Parts: sequence; structure tokens; C-alpha cells
Amino acid sequence: MVNVIVEHRWREHNKDEAFKVVGSIVDMAKNSKLPEGFTLKSINVIGEENRAVCNWEVPSANDMKDLLKKVNPPTKHEVFEAQKLF
Repeated sequence: MVNVIVEHRWREHNKDEAFKVVGSIVDMAKNSKLPEGFTLKSINVIGEENRAVCNWEVPSANDMKDLLKKVNPPTKHEVFEAQKLF
């Protein structure tokens, strides 16, 4: 398992759709419906910048990228493998 950070950015006209996707991911996490091996650790939204930073524990960064391709959120996103120091 690896810790990854996913940074999402969206345009103002996609804001409602982006938040709808975020809401459905949160619901899936709360109801243990995420794909096996995927754990959502946190979502930090910076609304005035139309940006969100999500922290996940996943099997691999490539698995996260593959999941994002399937979900196809209305955002530009980047996946970073991160080492948790604290």
C-alpha cells in the first residue's frame, strides 16, 4: 500500500459537477463501498481556488490513476506518491 495525494482543479462552470463527484466519493467511503484496497484519508477543498487535495491509501499510484480514468471527474488532476512523515 502507498500513500498518494491527488490534486484536483476545476473551472468555475464545472464546480457543481465536481462537488457532486466529491459527495459521491465521500458517501462511498462512509459506506465502505470504495474499491478493495482504496482508503480515503482526507479531502481538503480550497474553494476560492477551485481546488481540492485528497489523501488516499491505495495499492499503487498507477491503480489510483486507473481509477481516475474510470471515474473521469470533471477536473484536471495530478497524482503524487507521498511519504508520510508525521
